[in-house]
Amino acid sequence: MAPLASIVTPTRNRSAALARTLTSYTQQRERGFEVVIADDGSEDDTRDVARSFAHELDLRYIRRAPVGIAAARNAAIRSARGDVVIFADDDRVAGPSFVADHVAAHTAAARRLAVGRQRGLFAEWSRDAAYSPGDVAALRTRHPALAAKLDEPRAELVSPAALRADLAGTLAAFELAEPWWHGYVRYVLDTWPGLAGFAFPWTLGVGSNLSLRRAVAHEVGLHDEAFVGWGLEDNDFHYRLHVAGVETVVLDGGVNYHQIHRRGPERVAEWSRNALRMIDKHASLDVLLYLSVCRRRLELGVANQIALDHAALAGAAPALVAELVRLTRDQLRASLRATAG
Repeated sequence: MAPLASIVTPTRNRSAALARTLTSYTQQRERGFEVVIADDGSEDDTRDVARSFAHELDLRYIRRAPVGIAAARNAAIRSARGDVVIFADDDRVAGPSFVADHVAAHTAAARRLAVGRQRGLFAEWSRDAAYSPGDVAALRTRHPALAAKLDEPRAELVSPAALRADLAGTLAAFELAEPWWHGYVRYVLDTWPGLAGFAFPWTLGVGSNLSLRRAVAHEVGLHDEAFVGWGLEDNDFHYRLHVAGVETVVLDGGVNYHQIHRRGPERVAEWSRNALRMIDKHASLDVLLYLSVCRRRLELGVANQIALDHAALAGAAPALVAELVRLTRDQLRASLRATAG
């Protein structure tokens, strides 16, 4: 019997995070699912960690030469057997009802993209992780016994054993705000309840926590494998689904917890190259406006109003849009040259 859902998880050289993530899947309320891991050329013990869960999970492990997260996701989707595909990265510990909430979102709707909620997790301490000073101070207050660990260069704070013993309790004890969700998505949901009047719903569906029917994913040709490195491959996928008429909904549940970690400086250049790819593909005003928001050139509310006004004019002023495309390309290329220099 085919599983109800397939969790698609690309991974590369993050076996410790993957072990926590897979442990959380052993504790799910819904059991009718499989996990498809696409290993993008890991050089650590990822293979052994994945296979150690084969006796507990309906799990398949695919190993590939390192070609990028978009290609890894596609390989997993093509191998998936579930009617519903759930995208969840290797550093996302799932809450107990994560799978059940995503499956329920598609029982009555065939063409829907469901966005699950995100929180952060103090899973592993390192001095270069992307924790704010306030987050660290709060952790010291909540868990004074961890003070010695926080003086070390690196230390595990949440173990797979702790998640197995008490998933919900451990997540609650080490939870913190997820930066992107807290800073962007919560603002969107507060400002445009139910996404009514929000011009960019396709920006909410990132590959760390979303789901849709597998057939719908194939309709738009899966992920564009020309996106290499970090950023925007999931936005491009969601944008094409949005243009194809797929509805975006944000779930009340479907929660997973981001194991906050270091973000390297190379990501700026990778994102800029992928932004150029996205502009070359779409050259639409809404894509340009969102990229301007990402680059802190435009406030989201202003960008949203411009997009709505432009839509009301039935896409008028094509020459202006073409000029904005040219300017944005030039700016991104200049940024890449500066980074390379």
